[in-house]
Amino acid sequence: MGNRLGINLWNWVNELGPQCSGLAEKAFKMGFTAVELPMTVSELPPKLADEIHSLDLEVSLCASLGAGRDLSSFDETVRQNTMEYMVGCLKSAEAVSAKVFAGPLYTGGGKRHLLSEEDKKREWELAVMGIRKVSAIAKECGVRLALEPLNRYRTSVINTASQALKLVSDIGEENVGVHFDSYQAGIEEDSVTDAFEAVLKKGKLYHFHACSNNRGVPGQGFLPWEDLWSLMRTYDYSQHITMETFVAGGFDAGWIESGKSRDEIAESGIRYMRQHDWH
Repeated sequence: MGNRLGINLWNWVNELGPQCSGLAEKAFKMGFTAVELPMTVSELPPKLADEIHSLDLEVSLCASLGAGRDLSSFDETVRQNTMEYMVGCLKSAEAVSAKVFAGPLYTGGGKRHLLSEEDKKREWELAVMGIRKVSAIAKECGVRLALEPLNRYRTSVINTASQALKLVSDIGEENVGVHFDSYQAGIEEDSVTDAFEAVLKKGKLYHFHACSNNRGVPGQGFLPWEDLWSLMRTYDYSQHITMETFVAGGFDAGWIESGKSRDEIAESGIRYMRQHDWH
């Protein structure tokens, strides 16, 4: 089978918990072939895990790195707590046979700051060393790590694909690659297609979030969708293509209501992705 077409449960809920029960089955019935779990906590609700096991769905995990979770923090206690969270997430990934743990794993807490060159280097090295440690545990769990560049309003550490590729290179582990989010790229990249192709050329695209420029469903907005799909075909990208939309109050949720229900938004996204899937 080719690409798995996924949706993050953030489309319906703001956190991982009992309220997620039934959502994996709902996504499956809509035609999704993968689900992404929003790891606001590191432990999966047992009912959700059982539900996933009963369905022909692949799984990805997306990190939720709010205040107090930051692998490149200068505070050793914060780094230790973050490592414990990530190990817990990886054990959860192993339990549902998830193959990728994605997100801005190198930072967190909405960290945006100006640093001296010396402190920038220290922060970078902490990110490299931290991800290497996580990578070793991820290998034992059969999981790849996909590092996501975020926009300037969310972090000052990694904003572009080229920065992410540099970090991946410095880490130097085979199971560490890039998580490309088209919404984030639409804010920071000079050319979304050039940035996307640079990651594909390196063979380091491990996860793709297909989101419009206003965090809507794939196919909407002013992003060059046809070019992005063409590049995935050209480079034979075979990993997950996941839509990440947010219910009210979520990370990137807008203030303007679309007038559509959460189910209608999900159905619109899977309809577009299935029309463009080339496998």
